[in-house]
Order: sequence, then C-alpha cells, then structure tokens
Amino acid sequence: MNQRIAIVFLTIAAIVAGGCQKKPAPIVITPDVEKNHLQRNHIYGKVQEIESRIFYLEEDSLTLEDTARALETTERRCDNYFLHYYNPQGFLTSFLKFSPQGDTLLFRQYQYNQRAQISEWLEENPPTPITKGVYSYDRNHFLEGEKIYHGDSLVMSFAYKTDGIGNIIFSTQDNQQFITKSSYHYNEHGLVDTIREYEPDGKVFKLATIEYDNYGDEVNRCVYKAGKQLIEYTYNEYSQKGRNLKTIYEDKLHQNKEVKYYAYFDKENNWRVVYTVLNNRLVSIKKRNIKYY
Repeated sequence: MNQRIAIVFLTIAAIVAGGCQKKPAPIVITPDVEKNHLQRNHIYGKVQEIESRIFYLEEDSLTLEDTARALETTERRCDNYFLHYYNPQGFLTSFLKFSPQGDTLLFRQYQYNQRAQISEWLEENPPTPITKGVYSYDRNHFLEGEKIYHGDSLVMSFAYKTDGIGNIIFSTQDNQQFITKSSYHYNEHGLVDTIREYEPDGKVFKLATIEYDNYGDEVNRCVYKAGKQLIEYTYNEYSQKGRNLKTIYEDKLHQNKEVKYYAYFDKENNWRVVYTVLNNRLVSIKKRNIKYY
C-alpha cells in the first residue's frame, strides 16, 4: 500500500515539475512592412555605425586552403571602403563610399517623417549633379510613389499599390523610355514569397519564389526566366542562434557558383568577416566593424 502511495506521489510530482519547466520563448516573425533597415539586412542589436572594407584577391589565385595567407594580404590598403550610419530605430541615415586613397566617392543622406518613414534621400557623387529621391504616401500613410531626380531632371518614377497593412503588392517603374511592372505575394506571416516581373507587353519576364524557415529567415530563393527556366538559385544556412553561416548563389545561365562564408561573430551575433568564393576560388574578403548605441 505504501509503495502504491509512493508511486502516485512521484507521478504527481513529475507532472507538477514538468508543468513548471520554463517554456521556450514564442517565435515572433516581423512582417516585411514593419522591418527597419537592420532587420531587412539580417543585422542584430542597436547598431549605430558599420564600417566595411573589401579586399579583392583575384590576382592572388587563392583557394579555400589559403584563407590564412589571405588574411595576411588584407593588411594592405583595401579596395573598397564604406560607412553606414543608423538611427536608434534601426533606419539608415547616411551612407558613404571612399576610394582606396580615402577620397569620398559618394555620399547619400536619408530623411524621415514623423512616422519614421523615409521622405527623401540626397546623393552627392562629384562631379555629377546631385541625385534626389522623393517619396509620397497615401491617406493611410502607406507608400504610394517615389520620384528620382538627377539635378533638375526627373529620370525615374515608381508607383505602388499596397494591401490593407501597407505591403507593396504591385509596382510600376517608369524610366522615361519604357514602363515595367512587378507584383508581390506574401505568406501568412507577411513575408514576400513570390515576385513577378513583367515586360512592357505584360508577359512575365522573371519569377522569383522565396522560402523561409520557422524563424522567418530566408532559406531558398529561386528565380525563373519567363516563369519556367531556372536561372538563379540562392540558399542560406543558419546556426541555431540565427547566425547566417553560409550563402550559396548559383547563376545557371553563366554556370557560376558563388559561396559566401560568414565568420567571427560578435556578441550580437553579427558576422565580422565574410569570405567570397567564386567557382572554388577565394576572390575577396570583407571585414566590418560595428559600433552600437
């Protein structure tokens, strides 16, 4: 009898203990329309500044086994140098590109309205005239248009149609010579899963399908010509912590395969170095330093 009571007691205790175990945090997937620039680029934390340096290594004929030597070669002057600045809300405020000698090649600045929506950007690229992009929103505060000016001349305009929450479902691009159109479809989480690009005559020129994992991170992207022939394929591999470990891109038309390997992650799970391998040859190394608020 006492043995039976003990068994019942242990069973109840096990059930109670199981019920008291900490449940895993629910997975929250942010719809595309609600993402800031950092989230769109898979960057974590309250980022203030990103400094990026790219070193091209094609002349060295390096292979994957030469990674250590490649790192040594990056002590030389970089080939491309970029700075990105973000506000506390995670939106890009300015972007600069420098020459290997340190001269400013391009400067772009972004302005936002009171709803944290981009209102315009200005780009200086001496000696060419200033380029400007101006955005407009409808009465629901959803994006409806964008116009790009080069100096005083309108060079391109976009018109957008949105759904009930502000996702772009149709866009029209007019470059003053011809008009192209694109349509977008979203899954149940508000993430775009199908993009169709149309020729001026209305025929589908390109079709892209996108698949995501359970966390809302893009895994597979397939691009088809005329909706039938697979011409591009992209695959992303992630760790259990959400780190983007590897990206494989295949250009089926030109038989090129590019693989990016991400390494040296910081405390916010952002990579610090990416190695780009083209057709089994290491061709570039990109290093970035991230400052946080």
